[in-house]
Amino acid sequence: MLISEATLAFLAEPLPIIVGTRRQSGSVKMNPAWFEFHDGYFWFNSWRGAHWLAQVERDRQATLLLMDPQDMYRVVHVETALVATRTEGAGAHLDRLSYRYRGEPYRAVAPMQRVIIQLEPLHVRSTLDGRPRR
Repeated sequence: MLISEATLAFLAEPLPIIVGTRRQSGSVKMNPAWFEFHDGYFWFNSWRGAHWLAQVERDRQATLLLMDPQDMYRVVHVETALVATRTEGAGAHLDRLSYRYRGEPYRAVAPMQRVIIQLEPLHVRSTLDGRPRR
């Protein structure tokens, strides 16, 4: 999947992202999340027992939406496929995400098994790429 330089720069910003999944009832579930984009993949961190994680693992897909909170016309919409989930290194990964978004390590309020989620972008639509004029 080719992603433009403008969109890659946008994905490097610590912006909130919305992860859309589908419940068994067919309704859409949307969750805000922290993320990283590197090596051509989106990387998330959740905990075993989170509904959105179970839905991604069941359907093996998710839809992502990023919107710049300072400029709502800077938007990226991504259809993704699940590559893998793993628990190894998930605590350190969560700390890295927490530093990216909050500037400090993550402070858990209760012990839980953390999970790293790797999603591959299949289709990217971005307002940052502009449109050819006719």
